[in-house]
Amino acid sequence: MSEIEFNEKPRILLIRAGATDLDDQDRIVGSLDMPLSSDGEREARAIARDLAGVGIVAIFSAAGLAAQQTARQLSRSGEVRVRVEENLVNLDYGLWHGKSRSEFKENQPKLYRQWQDNPDSICPPDGEPVEVVRERVKATLKKIRRKHKTGTIAIVAPDPLLSILRSELEGTEVRDLLDVRCEEDTWCDVDWVSGSVF
Repeated sequence: MSEIEFNEKPRILLIRAGATDLDDQDRIVGSLDMPLSSDGEREARAIARDLAGVGIVAIFSAAGLAAQQTARQLSRSGEVRVRVEENLVNLDYGLWHGKSRSEFKENQPKLYRQWQDNPDSICPPDGEPVEVVRERVKATLKKIRRKHKTGTIAIVAPDPLLSILRSELEGTEVRDLLDVRCEEDTWCDVDWVSGSVF
C-alpha cells in the first residue's frame, strides 16, 4: 500500500478536537466549521495538561476551527508551532449535517446500519464518499512523514476524520462513522503496521 518506506518512525499522537455545540447535542457535524463549545474548551485544556510533558515537536491541525482551537491549547503558548493542514477536511455529510444521530437511526435504520457496517459503501446525499477523505488523509500523512522522521508528532482532528486517520496509519478498516465519539479517549498513541501509509 505504501510508496514510502522508512526504518525510523516518529511517534504519532492522534488527538480528538474538543466538542462543538452540535457534538454536545449529539448531532452530525462533519465538515461544518464550528468553534469549540464550553465543554470543548475544557476538553482542549485537559488534553493540553495531560500531554504537557510528552515532548511534542510538531502539531498538525485539521482545517476546522474546533481542531485549530484544540491544537493551539497543545502548543504551549506558541512554543510549538501549529501547522494547519488545509487538506485535512472532515467528511462532508451533505444533507446529513446537523441531523440528530438518534433521529437518523430511528428514521432510517437500514441506512444507519449500512453506514455502521460499511461506510465505504455509502455517499451521503450531496456529500462525499469516505474514499475521497481517505485520499486526502493519505496525501497529508505522506507530506507529514517526509518532514518528520523522528520525534513526537500530534495530529488534531475531529471525528470521523480522526478515525480515518487512525485507520490509514494502522492499516485497518473504518467502522461506524456516526458513533465514533464514544469509542475512545480524547487522544491515542498510534501504532501503525508495516505497509500502512507511513
